[in-house]
Amino acid sequence: MIIEYKLHMGPGGMFCPNWVLDGGYFPNPDDFSLVGTTLNDDVREFYLPDSVVQLTRATLKERQLGINALHPTTPPTPNAVIEAQVDAWCDSHGEP
Repeated sequence: MIIEYKLHMGPGGMFCPNWVLDGGYFPNPDDFSLVGTTLNDDVREFYLPDSVVQLTRATLKERQLGINALHPTTPPTPNAVIEAQVDAWCDSHGEP
């Protein structure tokens, strides 16, 4: 399952929550959120905070296109390239 989450603060500083299996991707500079994966609901035996946003391939593309619109790269990255990057990431993480 693709998720959008934020780092947690602990005595040693910022850390990735234990329920994130693979994270730190696609940082959003506006709200400091990141993208990662966790177990799907049907096999997850642990609590996932309500503040965690579940994403699909389509909503991840929307997120990334929105970030690119607000923070364009130089030279500009075409939308098709961003969508291809998301597709490649989803494919490599076994996400439909």
